[in-house]
Amino acid sequence: MPLRFSSAAVLLLILSLAPLPAGASSLRSDILQILPVETGEVAFIDLQVVRSSPHYKLLKERLIPPRFAQFEQFVGTLGVDTDNDLDWLAWALMPPTAALREGVFLGIVQGQFKPERVQKFFETQKLAVYEHNGVTLYPFGGGRDASGLYFAFLDSSTAIFGFQRGLELFLDARIGAHENLLRNSGMLSLISEVNGRSPVWVALDQDYTRMAIRQLLPEAARFPEFASVAKTFNASLMQVDVGREVTLSFQAWCENPSDAQAFSVLLQTGLAAQSWQEQEKNPALGKVLSGAVVRSSGERLELQLTADGETLQALLKLR
Repeated sequence: MPLRFSSAAVLLLILSLAPLPAGASSLRSDILQILPVETGEVAFIDLQVVRSSPHYKLLKERLIPPRFAQFEQFVGTLGVDTDNDLDWLAWALMPPTAALREGVFLGIVQGQFKPERVQKFFETQKLAVYEHNGVTLYPFGGGRDASGLYFAFLDSSTAIFGFQRGLELFLDARIGAHENLLRNSGMLSLISEVNGRSPVWVALDQDYTRMAIRQLLPEAARFPEFASVAKTFNASLMQVDVGREVTLSFQAWCENPSDAQAFSVLLQTGLAAQSWQEQEKNPALGKVLSGAVVRSSGERLELQLTADGETLQALLKLR
């Protein structure tokens, strides 16, 4: 499944980030290139930037996936200071296919880990572990079968976590036993536009783009024309720019300029309706939505949402 954030939650977590340091962290190429070829969504969070925000606790509650929270809680009991020792978090989603049947989630996190302490703990407690391609998978989150959560260490600074199938696909791709993202040039090209340039970014293929727009811009998705326009989506990106104001940028690519223009009209109409609905119950959110800028250039459509300091403070009070 794609990210499940409401419009308000997205604005809260994105717009409350502190200004960027000299250079944002990036998803390492050695990890990126060996993601399974089926990957349809890749998300990245620079945890060091998020921690620098005065709203860290709120951001953590709303931004971090529940599966990472479970992993974080478990490794925290083994001596990892998760509020200081972790650098960045990324995850990849793969949609259901004939081979996968169910969608696959894979998380990757970089930080300062203690693999030997984890191994000793499992040995001392006589807990069952699982090996795949020479890598030990440790169960956590209450499950010890294919439906349970596992984590593993690629080295002392890199861990992967998720359900068994996701970890197996990644470890197979790592040794060449499964096709990797190098065979998916479209997704790699998309990620290259944002990787290392924003503290939080999400890259989505056409199917995940369709689902994300339904979640983020529900009013636009209600128009009868949306179904036909959605068929033309090729990919999309979400990222952050920080200056005097904070801007959330969402870009989508359609099959041709006329499709992008049609999508632009739907977005502008949908945003106007959504802004009007929010004016009374969430005026700060309504203000941001009413100031949205939508433009198209060729096959690309861009949506920008901007908040100044006063509006940002009001947004942060939303539940």
